[in-house]
Amino acid sequence: MTLQPGAVLAGIGIGLEAVSAEVFRVAPRTQQPQRTRAGTISQEKDLLVAAVAKVSQELEAMSASAEPTNSEILQALSFMISDPELLAAATSHIEKGWTAGSALFLAVEEFAQLLAGDPHLEERAADLKDLASRVSAELNGNGLGLSVPLSGKVVLVGEEFFPTDVAQFGKAVVGVVTTKGGPTSHTAIILRSMGIPAVIGCSQAAELVDGQTVLVDPAGDRVVVDADLALATKSINLIAKSFEPIIPVRANIGSLSDSVRAATTSADGVGLLRTELLYLAQQSAPSIDDQTKSYAEIFTAAPEGPVVVRTIDVSTDKPVPFLSVDPSDAAIPGYSLLRDNRGFVLGQLESIERARASTGKDVWVMAPMIASAQEAREFTELARSIGSYKVGVMVEIPELATSVSELAGNVDFLSVGTNDLSQFLFETNRLAPLSPALLSPWQPKLIQLLSRIAKDARVAGISTGVCGESASDPVFAIVLAGLGFDSVSASMSQVGAVRTALSSVSLEQASQIAQIALSADSAESTKAMVLAALREL
Repeated sequence: MTLQPGAVLAGIGIGLEAVSAEVFRVAPRTQQPQRTRAGTISQEKDLLVAAVAKVSQELEAMSASAEPTNSEILQALSFMISDPELLAAATSHIEKGWTAGSALFLAVEEFAQLLAGDPHLEERAADLKDLASRVSAELNGNGLGLSVPLSGKVVLVGEEFFPTDVAQFGKAVVGVVTTKGGPTSHTAIILRSMGIPAVIGCSQAAELVDGQTVLVDPAGDRVVVDADLALATKSINLIAKSFEPIIPVRANIGSLSDSVRAATTSADGVGLLRTELLYLAQQSAPSIDDQTKSYAEIFTAAPEGPVVVRTIDVSTDKPVPFLSVDPSDAAIPGYSLLRDNRGFVLGQLESIERARASTGKDVWVMAPMIASAQEAREFTELARSIGSYKVGVMVEIPELATSVSELAGNVDFLSVGTNDLSQFLFETNRLAPLSPALLSPWQPKLIQLLSRIAKDARVAGISTGVCGESASDPVFAIVLAGLGFDSVSASMSQVGAVRTALSSVSLEQASQIAQIALSADSAESTKAMVLAALREL
């Protein structure tokens, strides 16, 4: 069916700026048929190891030049494809008579079946399938780069794109439309950080054809056929009215180089130091002295303000070779990581304390994926027995979000990770949700839960911040401030925009905006009402 001019295709918008350009369709990848091997077992094993190493190296190279958030994702993918358990499973299929490429796909399918049914893990399975395709392409000697225009302006339209695809987009790609995906997937996060307008989860986009002009209108959560920018949802021109934002805007980092770059922004300190990135490539646990040196360098280079350090966060997409994680807890290791690797976590906390003492920085320490008030209390007692830093936990699991009042007198602060909180709240897959709109931060149920967290924490005398993807959205950051959060932490590329947004309104105005958001009954109406209210301001 041919879409008529003016047809409106609904999806989930990423970004605020609209773009109009011609469609360039990207066909879905087809998996190579499974083949039995002609060579020896040893030859196929060598081919597999070499191809995996090549793909891993390519991902590391992409990571080295990427923005911090993108770098973390690409580095994690590099370690996923090099996972010894995955390679061992593939090797067993080679021994059964399959080629290296076919054996890897069979191993990935086995992993996918084990991960099926858990939204948090299904995204990892999809990433693994993409990585297996890249290894297969390397084995066949034909690569897997996207064939897209290098000049002009195009809107890429496809079923879905993976982080490895987006990292290779050239300047000709000015917009993206996908028929699948969700707003907190890895791909969506990278698109936002790169400033590429997108509408994802737009099923009707399957009917778009090459050369057709479309308006990608993320602020309106839509794609309009044969339309230009004149029909775009009116963007918000947020202009700073005060020198300081109504709440601090901090930066998310994961390395020393990130810390150095963050210091060149207007960030008020660091709201999230992802410490696991310091350990992903290490086969054995580093000494306390080595860890102390790394933390001290990062703290010294960081922008002025608090440095919020998240203790190691391990999961299937961020495996650390020297740590043991119970497979049954692989989706949400949380407190079990401390239980099973207590010696390492104690050493990490001691290293952070030594670095804090030597640099004189205002260091805060928090644990990820804490599921209950009891776990929060136990972590806090442990951390305080080692260091003089402020101690808190991340709120990513709904059970803890509804137990904040029980934390009075125990934790100094809370940091909300909205990506995972949304995923667990709605029990849906971040990468391929059946209903992508459920993962929009504008969902009333999520905003109501955020409001409860902020209110309960204020009554309990606990400082609160948000470091999830929603905090990188300048307009949603205003809502967060209005709900009562004390700070937000954004990807470095968004620090300036979020700071401008939070300098364009007063705290009273932000509170009014938040009340408007709380009064809406759908994600679409929430976003529309907030944008309308901001335009009036």
